[in-house]
Amino acid sequence: MAVGSGSDATIFIDANIFLNTIFSSGKESATCARFLEEAGTGVFPTATSVIVLNEVLHRLIIASVVSSSGIAPESAVHQIKLHPEFVREAEAVWEVMEDIRSIRSMKIYGISPATFERSLAIMQEWGLLGNDALHVACMEEHSIGTIATYDRDFSRVSSIKIRKPVDIG
Repeated sequence: MAVGSGSDATIFIDANIFLNTIFSSGKESATCARFLEEAGTGVFPTATSVIVLNEVLHRLIIASVVSSSGIAPESAVHQIKLHPEFVREAEAVWEVMEDIRSIRSMKIYGISPATFERSLAIMQEWGLLGNDALHVACMEEHSIGTIATYDRDFSRVSSIKIRKPVDIG
């Protein structure tokens, strides 16, 4: 069953949806872009977390440094620590983050100590890595049952529905 127009079920947006759109990577990029445009107009309610936004920001900073300086991806973090101006001067990154944060119909949830505690149990129960477990705990805390993602790891969690952007709208 597709979630879409007319549905009041909030959809949690995973980092890979933003990143596929930003990097125009793969066949999913156009679908992700359309999904985010529809989300921005309030066609369906959406949410994400500060953890998701931080994942996106981290990847954007790394990509910016690699692109602007020619530094190899595997040494980008080390070089950023040596040259913090790389972060300060990544203007395009800050513009993209502002665009994401300006999706008015998208709620952005924080992570509380209780959410973190719940994520530890989720990690043990479902074998998820830390950030994915935090996403699931955040979804549970806010009664969100659907995640827009291309990450198959979430399929192990029986309490949530996974939707690709092509299935939404």
